[in-house]
Amino acid sequence: MQKLNVKLIFTFLLIASVLFAHGDHKKKKAEVKPDTLTIVNGDTIAINGMATDKFMAARHSEAEEEKLEPVEEEEVKEVTFDSAFQHIHNKVIHFPIALTVIALLLMLLGYKDEKYLGAIKIIIPTAALLTIVVVLSGLQQAEPFEGTSTYALVETHELLGFGVLASLILWSVSLYVEKLKKFTWIFAILTFVLVSITGLYGGVIAH
Repeated sequence: MQKLNVKLIFTFLLIASVLFAHGDHKKKKAEVKPDTLTIVNGDTIAINGMATDKFMAARHSEAEEEKLEPVEEEEVKEVTFDSAFQHIHNKVIHFPIALTVIALLLMLLGYKDEKYLGAIKIIIPTAALLTIVVVLSGLQQAEPFEGTSTYALVETHELLGFGVLASLILWSVSLYVEKLKKFTWIFAILTFVLVSITGLYGGVIAH
């Protein structure tokens, strides 16, 4: 008896699932109304109360509109000789950052024997010179931001840029002046921190 009840329940659920599964399809089919054709002497002269030729033209127009998507015209950019000297700040900024990181890594690798000191003495002054170019070009590119909501960030970015330049100069001097050699690590870490924060602000401004 119990097995019979289980079979009956299972059969009922199976039938119900089939009925409900096809119920939506029937509903959807009912929602789609067929076109009403007006036929005279075997010729269709109207569809849904509209002349056949006009109806077909309207359907064709709707199909074309669905296929066609508006294409935005993109500005064609050309690479010219003058373009190489535009936005110098954006082109040069990566070099001081990379040189600072490389120099700090070399200091860590040569912590005990200073075997990379010769390379660092070239890298850091080079980074300082490039930073001068970066700062000057950055001041020029800051003008379009005046009067905008972003200008406060630009001003902070400028101050940090001057801080990076000063720190790189002090780092460079400490590499060559024996009395300041004990401050080399301080200037190195300070420069790295300032470069990181300045780069963060620059990224926010750019994007």
